[in-house]
Amino acid sequence: MAPHAVIAGGAGATLSLDQVLAVGHGAQVVLDSAASQRVKKDSPAPKSFQPEQPPAEAPPCSSALDRLQCRAALFYKLLALINGKSGVRLTVVEALAALLNAGATPALPAADADAAPLASLAAFLQGVGAAAGSDGAQQTAADALAAAGVEAPGLSAAERALVQDGQSASAGTAAICVQAGKLLLTVANAAAALSAEALQADIKALDADAVEAQPHKGAIEAADEIRGLLEGSRQVNGKKAGAGSVAALNVAPQVHGALLEALNAAAAPAKAELAAAALPPAKDGQPQQAGSPSLAAGLLLLATASLKAAGLSLKRIAAVSGRLSTVAAAAAAGAPLADVAPLQAALQAVAGAAGAAVDAGKRQAAETSSKLALAEPEEPAPSLAAAQAAYAALQALQQALAVEALAAATSLRLQEGKPADGAAAAAAAAEAAAASANGGADGGKKKEKKKDKGAAQGMQLGKGAAQLRVYIEHAAAGGSPAAGGDCVAGALRTLSLDGGDADLAAQLARVAAALDPLGHALALQLAALRAVIEANQARRKPKIAKGARDFMPDQMAIREVAFSKITGVFKRHGGVSIDTPVFELRETLMGKYGEDSKLIYDLADQGGEILSLRYDLTVPFARFVALHGVGNIKRYHIAKVYRRDQPQMSRGRFREFFQCDFDIAGSYPAMVPDAEVLKVLVEILDDLELGEYEVKLNHRRLLDAMLDIAGVPPQKFRPICSAIDKLDKEPWEAVREEMVEEKGLPGHVADRIGEFVVLRGRPLELLEKLSEASHPLAQQPESAAALEELRTLFGFLQSMGALGPIVFDLSLARGLDYYTGVIYEAVLKGANVGSIAAGGRYDKLVGMFSGKEVPAVGVSIGIERVFAIMEARLRAQAEQAGGTIRETETEVLVASIGGGMQPRRMAICAGLWAVGIKAEFGYKANPKMPDQLGYALKQGIPYMVLFGESELAAGVLKIKDLDAGTEETVPEAELVGRLQQLVQTKAGRRIVYQQREEGQA
Repeated sequence: MAPHAVIAGGAGATLSLDQVLAVGHGAQVVLDSAASQRVKKDSPAPKSFQPEQPPAEAPPCSSALDRLQCRAALFYKLLALINGKSGVRLTVVEALAALLNAGATPALPAADADAAPLASLAAFLQGVGAAAGSDGAQQTAADALAAAGVEAPGLSAAERALVQDGQSASAGTAAICVQAGKLLLTVANAAAALSAEALQADIKALDADAVEAQPHKGAIEAADEIRGLLEGSRQVNGKKAGAGSVAALNVAPQVHGALLEALNAAAAPAKAELAAAALPPAKDGQPQQAGSPSLAAGLLLLATASLKAAGLSLKRIAAVSGRLSTVAAAAAAGAPLADVAPLQAALQAVAGAAGAAVDAGKRQAAETSSKLALAEPEEPAPSLAAAQAAYAALQALQQALAVEALAAATSLRLQEGKPADGAAAAAAAAEAAAASANGGADGGKKKEKKKDKGAAQGMQLGKGAAQLRVYIEHAAAGGSPAAGGDCVAGALRTLSLDGGDADLAAQLARVAAALDPLGHALALQLAALRAVIEANQARRKPKIAKGARDFMPDQMAIREVAFSKITGVFKRHGGVSIDTPVFELRETLMGKYGEDSKLIYDLADQGGEILSLRYDLTVPFARFVALHGVGNIKRYHIAKVYRRDQPQMSRGRFREFFQCDFDIAGSYPAMVPDAEVLKVLVEILDDLELGEYEVKLNHRRLLDAMLDIAGVPPQKFRPICSAIDKLDKEPWEAVREEMVEEKGLPGHVADRIGEFVVLRGRPLELLEKLSEASHPLAQQPESAAALEELRTLFGFLQSMGALGPIVFDLSLARGLDYYTGVIYEAVLKGANVGSIAAGGRYDKLVGMFSGKEVPAVGVSIGIERVFAIMEARLRAQAEQAGGTIRETETEVLVASIGGGMQPRRMAICAGLWAVGIKAEFGYKANPKMPDQLGYALKQGIPYMVLFGESELAAGVLKIKDLDAGTEETVPEAELVGRLQQLVQTKAGRRIVYQQREEGQA
């Protein structure tokens, strides 16, 4: 089936590396009409075109890129020309498209950099050079262009410079390597699974718990794939005759995971080149676009990772081959097996050839790495040499994997022995393949499983491994690797069970062809394997990411209470709500958090903007103020933030958690907004009723003055502040050791800091002590000004009745870089949960984004710790009362006795909903009264509306108070009004109480 056409130059279109590969395989290229018109418009008038004299002959070509590489290079160059505003003529772009669509392949030399092949391409477009036609026949450039239906367009000097500029050849080969590498990575995992089966190995090292203990995403994915392929196997783990733990299998997830990461590293610049736009050369004729060295570096990383995976495959081959004699000796009864020594020798020979390819790849990669390291900054990076090294490394990996798959299939056939007849074996193989293709379906029903109970069962492989084995055996026997058929007899001869000399070289060639990552057969096979893997992964025990949590309904009920109280305080003080994206540009967040910047979660590069998850809500707010030109604002924001921290769930430290922020930005009289923010904090903590607390307070300028007086160099102020900030978690001795041993502070300087940080007390009392003329802080200008600010602040807080919980504490040193004035932190007394709120003044943060400083001050409530405290308190109360926490806020349950009452229950409920009463009705058509009453009691619903046929006939309804155990009858018309009065008395109840023996709530 011919590949779909690929449109080049479409507005807003994003091409993929898959499409590059499709063009390499012969997909037609269609030029976007709008893009073609733009190129035509930007090109010079035909009369002004001055063709350059073509070269007498094409540049020398000792070694050439293959057809796939050449087509990919042409496509990348076409994209650069059609995407840019370079002044190139549309005729040149159309000539490249015509060559691709005609299947002609110009001869492009392989070199260290792109200049040589692109110079040959420029000469080709001038009618000089050679090409291979779609049938492989050699042609001159003129003949190839004529066959494509175009004439040699010729090139001006500027156009020749454009064609020769860029990294089209390197990027083309990189795209091929990345796409082929992704498929080979799956083959590597599959081959490792097949080797595990052949070795009857212990694979406990691949268990999820073992692999996930090492936080490498690629390793986890590789281990998942291998385990998915082995799902259902009885060959691995616990076999006495097996090879036990095999190092080359145990480290496969790490090595294959590194290959995945290398593929991603190489893919990023290759994708970026798809969007490259050619620029006209400078006035002196020099190109304006320099190639990115990241392409060469990514490709060399890919080459290295591929060769390591190939080396690991060779070790597994040695393990499988070395056990063939043991396997043959232990084989089940059947036809006598031929001597396996020749087979071992043949496998060792083909493995040796694969090893030689790996060694050659290592030398090539090392030479290219040396060229990259020694290249001068202004020299073009050896990107094409790196691409060639990656290309050769992946070919070596393919060769090693082919040998491994053949060796593992051979070992498994020796273990299982020769089936009774070829037809039966073919049927069994077809059945196994069909079962695997169905995603690991169980196949027959239980009755079929009992059929032929006395027959030999044979070995039981993992569903994915069994499917791969069939594929490899058919390929080795010369059958179609993608289809069934009676190939087993050939497979048996191939795998040395029917005697005769096995031609392993021919078999290996067929297996290698079946594992060609650029072939259609392998793509189909890997799609089937992927279905097996995904089906098996669906049965994995579900788990949640480290540092994150799920919340049950009763927990969410507690959260809603807390959010309601906090939001109520914010609104009471005139706060307005905003929202910002959960991710920001990485540059927005970096440089704002000091040493904690390492905790920022970076998102994977998708070939566009570099993004990170927000670390807090303050920096996004500062960006918001700068971007929108906001003046004075009181804002609150409740949302999730993310930190790549080591979670401590018991202490309320998570990777994903809510923050509740209140900030005041703009120009106001000194310390007025600071005082209101602290008043907001005190009100929230009072309303939440968490227990006795204190708000530790300090001033950043006091802190800096302390460090200056102690003799700390200015460049070490922030690192030392980060150390001081740990005093609430660590003793002074540990903090002092960090200052001296890690931060390089002299011991006597650290001791001088220690004299300051022990000072804490009532705000006005400590303020008076520090303000005495003899005190060092009163003598330093910056700290003296800070003390005066605090005097004003304490006065305001005293006026608002909020000074009581404040503690003036010189050890408080918020570690964030953006604080400039007052800083504070709230903690619960006697609770080991860390701070429950913190904040301060940050006058320069907005200016980092806009250049215009906007003063701001704010507080952030550590809501997760608040939730934990509230939940623990409520659960203790519930336990003491013999009950549980309510999950719903339902106030009334509408219940009925007798059949056919559901529409009536719905109508009554609708009337209650209309006036805002929270009500429910049972979904069953004819519910039993014990069930309805039991549900109401379990959910803590305070009232029930009861009726039956007699009540409806009388026009009345009953209201049952489940707390008091009383009941009253009201006319139906008065029901809503009466319930409105009653539910007011039960507002805010969060605990469901146990029943008394007489059935009352």
